[in-house]
Amino acid sequence: MIHVHVVEKGNADAYASVLEQYHRWRHLIYVEERGWSGLRKEDGLERDQFDNEDATHLIALLEGEVAGGSRLIPMSKPTLLSEVFPHLVERGAVPRDPDAIDWTRMFVVPAHRLGRRPRSVAGAMFCAVMEYCLAVGATRVGGIMETFWLPRWQEFGWTTRPLGLPQDVAGAMTLAAFMQVSEKALAGVRTATGWHESVLVWHRAPGLVRRREVA
Repeated sequence: MIHVHVVEKGNADAYASVLEQYHRWRHLIYVEERGWSGLRKEDGLERDQFDNEDATHLIALLEGEVAGGSRLIPMSKPTLLSEVFPHLVERGAVPRDPDAIDWTRMFVVPAHRLGRRPRSVAGAMFCAVMEYCLAVGATRVGGIMETFWLPRWQEFGWTTRPLGLPQDVAGAMTLAAFMQVSEKALAGVRTATGWHESVLVWHRAPGLVRRREVA
C-alpha cells in the first residue's frame, strides 16, 4: 500500500532519512535524467532556496522507500514562481495570498512509473496534493508547469486558469497556471486514478492542527 506522508517544519526531524532519499531522487531525476545541470550538487542532493521551513513535502512511501514526491509552498512566501519566473504571469499580478499554493518538483521514481494505470504512485501523488490543499483551506494550487500537464488536469475535471501564454523554459513549453481546489476536484482525481480512499499520512507536531479533515 502506498501512503503519501506530509513532511513539514514540525515533523521533519522524524523524516530525516526519508528526506535524504527524497532529495537524492530529485537530483537523479531532475539533474541526471532531465539534464537540469544548473541544479547539480556535489553531494547528489537536489535542494534549492525554496526547500526551507515554509515548504511542505509530500512524499510517497512504499515499504519504507521513497516512490515519489512533490513540494508545496504558500504563495504568501517566496516561491519559484514569484522569485524566479514572475515573467510567466502576464494576466494580473503574481498571486501572493496564503490560500494559493505553489506546487513544484513533482516526480515518480522510475521503477514506479505505470503511466495511467489505476492506483499508481503518480495517481496517489495527485490525490494527495488536492487532499492536502483542501485540508489546509487552500483555494488554488499550481504555479510554473510544463504544458503537457494540462490534458491530465482536464482528465481529472480540474478547473485550470492560465496566468499567461506558454514560454520556452530550458527547452520545454512552460506556463504559470493554477487549478481550483474543491471537493469536486478531489472526487474527480480519485475517480480518474482509482484512489478512492485517503492516501495522506500526517503526523503533526504537538499543538498543530489541520484546518479541516478530508475523508
